[in-house]
Amino acid sequence: MTKYKKIHTVGFVGIGVMGSRMIQNLKGSAELLVYDVDHERAKQVAKDACASAVADMKELSKADTIIMMLPNSNIVDAVVKGSDKGPGLIDILGADAMIIDMSSSTPANTIENAKQCAKKGIHYIDAPVSGGPSGAAAGTLAIMVGGTQADFDHAKPLLDKLGGNVLRIGDIGSGHAVKSLNNLLGATVLAATAEIFAAGEKFGLDPKIMQQIINTSSGGSFATNLTYPKAVLPKTWDFGFAIGLMNKDIGIAMSLIKSTGVDTVLNRQASEMWTKTMESSGPTSDMTEIVRQIYKRAGL
Repeated sequence: MTKYKKIHTVGFVGIGVMGSRMIQNLKGSAELLVYDVDHERAKQVAKDACASAVADMKELSKADTIIMMLPNSNIVDAVVKGSDKGPGLIDILGADAMIIDMSSSTPANTIENAKQCAKKGIHYIDAPVSGGPSGAAAGTLAIMVGGTQADFDHAKPLLDKLGGNVLRIGDIGSGHAVKSLNNLLGATVLAATAEIFAAGEKFGLDPKIMQQIINTSSGGSFATNLTYPKAVLPKTWDFGFAIGLMNKDIGIAMSLIKSTGVDTVLNRQASEMWTKTMESSGPTSDMTEIVRQIYKRAGL
């Protein structure tokens, strides 16, 4: 029978835009420890979440469960395996503990991290999310889990506090695979939506009326349901998700697709458009910058 430590102490590593909101939904569910390279931010988030901030990752050794919400696979690898800055989770956690990687990581890296953790008796699952900052705050994220059924069953009560739709996709790495493919699809749809709205507005259509009609018709999507009402129509251009992060997910998906041998014409062109937009606007600009640049090229 697979052994697990009971979930009494949860360490949360990475409290950026998403992590800082997610941890608020774990209040009261366990003793919470918060670690981030920005120690002052960690202290503030910990205070809001009734948690304890730790300045050294070694202090996470008493955690039975670790949740990671980090920017990319390289950082995840350093946190898990350690670096010249210090030991990794694999060195400080006890056997039967669990690591939940909720970052947008590369499936291949995820599989390798799980293998290394298994040698130490540490369980490892990938559980990336979709739903953006608003879903993180509301606890309604879609969570895509890769791992064994037993690991999924153990983690699900905790994940249920963070998401409204928690599904096991398959074996380790499958969560990160479907997350990247989903984000590539969403990115392609957003770019296509922007071109359609630009054409409609140039024709003389009211974009607000267009959004109402399209959103309840066959062309409706996440873009028309959330992105446009929140950040495009009011022209705030602030959906709350950096274009650099979107471009990272797109890159993961395109690499995955390349490995399968599938020729994806539309998504490849959209990928190139996103890369050019990020290069011209900077990685920290909002993802809606792609809409703004499409509008600009259309003379709007």
